[in-house]
Amino acid sequence: MSPKLSDSEKIVMCEIFRNPDASLVDIAKVLENSENRRKTGKAVDVRTVSKFKSVGLKKIRKGLEELSDTLRLDRTIQGETKEEEEREKEKAELLFKNGILIGYDYRNSVEVYLFYIGKDHTILPWQDHQCNRKCENECKVILEDIKKEHGLGMPNTNDDIRNQFKIAIDEIIKRSKEDRKDG
Repeated sequence: MSPKLSDSEKIVMCEIFRNPDASLVDIAKVLENSENRRKTGKAVDVRTVSKFKSVGLKKIRKGLEELSDTLRLDRTIQGETKEEEEREKEKAELLFKNGILIGYDYRNSVEVYLFYIGKDHTILPWQDHQCNRKCENECKVILEDIKKEHGLGMPNTNDDIRNQFKIAIDEIIKRSKEDRKDG
């Protein structure tokens, strides 16, 4: 499944995911120097970048939600206390803004992660599981793509792949919270 982003939206979203600290001015410069800019001949300003960001996030969110519905994932946010529920809602929103959705598949009793991958401009599902020899390389490639997409360091090969996914998610959440405090 693939959200239908324009070329400019793709560039903007990839920059935002890779470097959430980048200002709209910095992203405008990247867009200005892109192949797309050379084709259109139009100048890029901060308002244009902001629009591409807003529309791109909406399209990615819609794609994540549609795939989640197709896979019949439960996205209900629960917590034992009101505070815990609020933290979970905040976590889900931060992940949405990074092109990630986590749902639960009751048929298979497993968490499912949906990742928007900018290089392929598609949404990739990954099921939480203990890797075996058959899937280990494929899971490592997915993890490496996610870490590259979000400008994170490469995976620690000593950790179990399953744990590495959870660590990557935690890093993305932590970085997003820090970015919100700074911005």
